[in-house]
Amino acid sequence: MSELRFDGRVALITGAGRGMGREHALLLARRGAKVVVSDVGVGLFGQGADAAPAEETVEAVRAAGGEAVAYLADLTADGGAAGAVRSAVEVFGRLDVLVHNAGFTLGGAAFEHDAPERLEKLLAINTRAAFALMLEAWPVFQAQGYGRAVLVASTALYGLPGSIPYSTAKASYIGLARGLAGEGAAQGIKVNVVSPSGATRMADNMAESEFKAWFLKTMRAGQVSPLVALLAHEDCPATGELFVAGGGRVARTVIGETRGYLNPEMTVEDLRDRMAAILAEPAVFHPMTTQEALADFMTVLGYMPSSPVGAIAGRTD
Repeated sequence: MSELRFDGRVALITGAGRGMGREHALLLARRGAKVVVSDVGVGLFGQGADAAPAEETVEAVRAAGGEAVAYLADLTADGGAAGAVRSAVEVFGRLDVLVHNAGFTLGGAAFEHDAPERLEKLLAINTRAAFALMLEAWPVFQAQGYGRAVLVASTALYGLPGSIPYSTAKASYIGLARGLAGEGAAQGIKVNVVSPSGATRMADNMAESEFKAWFLKTMRAGQVSPLVALLAHEDCPATGELFVAGGGRVARTVIGETRGYLNPEMTVEDLRDRMAAILAEPAVFHPMTTQEALADFMTVLGYMPSSPVGAIAGRTD
C-alpha cells in the first residue's frame, strides 16, 4: 500500500502552535508538506498573545527535516486571516491545503447571563476568520485548479446548552463548507468539516472526575490528524462532508430530511395530529446542497421543472 505524501504541497494550518493543530502540522510535515504555522498564541479563553507555541512547532518540524515558517498575526484582526494566506504564497510560492483549526473557548454560561460580545468573539475566530481565509485562498486554489480545505468545528454544532455562542459559531461551518464544496467541485477544490474530540488544554479545563481521567487517557490529540491529513490530500475521497473524530473513531455526521407529510389544505389542528408521525419518521434523504434539497422538495410536491434546479435557485452554473 503506497504512503500518502504531500511532497511539493504547501499547507497553512491555523492554531498549529498547540494541541491538535500542532499534531496536524507535524504529520503533514513528516509526509513532505511545507507548513505555515499560524498561531497568535492566545490563552485558553482568547486572551493575550505568545509567539512561543508557533515557533516551537516550527522548530519541531525543522528538527525532523521539514520546512516550516511561523505566522503570528491575529486572524481576527483586520487583514490577519488574509495575511496568513498571502504569507504562504509569498514564502513557498503556492498554497494547496488550508486547515482552519484555531479557536478558543469563553467558558460556559446560562443563556440568560450571556452577552452579544461573547458571540462576537467566537464568530470572529471561527466564522469570520474561516470566511476570510477561504476568500483569500479561493483565487489561489482556482488558479491552480486544486485546493483542499478542512474546517475544524466541534460537536457543539449539534447544540451545546450552556455554551450557545460557541454552538452558534461552530454550526456556521456547515453552510460555509457545503456551499464552498458546491462551488469548488468543478475546480478541483474540496472542502470538509471535522468535529474532533481530543485531550487538549480545553479538556484540561474540565472539572476533576472519573470521566476527565478517562478522556485525557483515551482521547489523544494526534488521533484526529490522520483524518485531517486524508481530507487534505490529493486523494481526498469526499467534499462537503461532516465528520466526527476522536479516540481512534471516525464517523460521518448526517443531516437529513424525511418524506414528511403533504396536505396543501392542512390546518393547524391537522398538523398537530400528524406531528408525532412526522417526528417519528426516519430520515430518508441527505441533501448536500440547497439545490439538492429543493429538487427533493419539488419531487415530494409532484413538480417537475422545465429549468435546471440551479437556475430556479438563482444560479445558472
